[in-house]
Amino acid sequence: MNLVESNYKINIDGSWDLEDLYVFPRSYEQVYFLVFSLLPHEDETIQERIKYAYSGFPWRGGYSAVNFYNNLKYTTPKAHRPQVLSMQYASPGWIELRLINFVAHTVEQIIKSIAETILHTNRVYNEIHKGLSERKLLRIDVKKKELELEMMHADYIEQSANTMARLVGLENLNQMHQKTGSPLKTLKILLSLYRRIRTLADYQNKGKTRL
Repeated sequence: MNLVESNYKINIDGSWDLEDLYVFPRSYEQVYFLVFSLLPHEDETIQERIKYAYSGFPWRGGYSAVNFYNNLKYTTPKAHRPQVLSMQYASPGWIELRLINFVAHTVEQIIKSIAETILHTNRVYNEIHKGLSERKLLRIDVKKKELELEMMHADYIEQSANTMARLVGLENLNQMHQKTGSPLKTLKILLSLYRRIRTLADYQNKGKTRL
């Protein structure tokens, strides 16, 4: 794939504070890095680093999510990471970035889709999260228990992963399964991705951003 870079402007409005200037950019770049990781990459070193990010953590708490997204960030070549070109804080204002055009527009479409259906998608997310909790699958060490647990709850895990993939607009779930080696791990990554998209959708719905 031709990774064409371009300037991309995110319009901002309303009242922002210092926390917003941390939360929005961090959530945005994490979604961006995950979308980038799912693109075809010819560089074998990048492929191996991406595979490690997806398969290398137990996913029994928030620490795994932090490590996962940090790994994706530093796996993404520096030239392809979002770079701030300009920022104007006003009503309205903007944040102008230099980034990969295809990834930026994919992220934009995902955020808009979730923003428009937030009540439904939150309900689905909460139902799946509750189901994992009831089956004691949230805090379990995926590496140690994956065979036993996935045999017992395989249908539920696969169905839930497919549901979350559709919600966040990811078409090729098998590609993610290949990277994680575990449908349960795939599902937990998708849930973590949704939480970040939901944060960005909240900015959109409150009028703080206009994508």
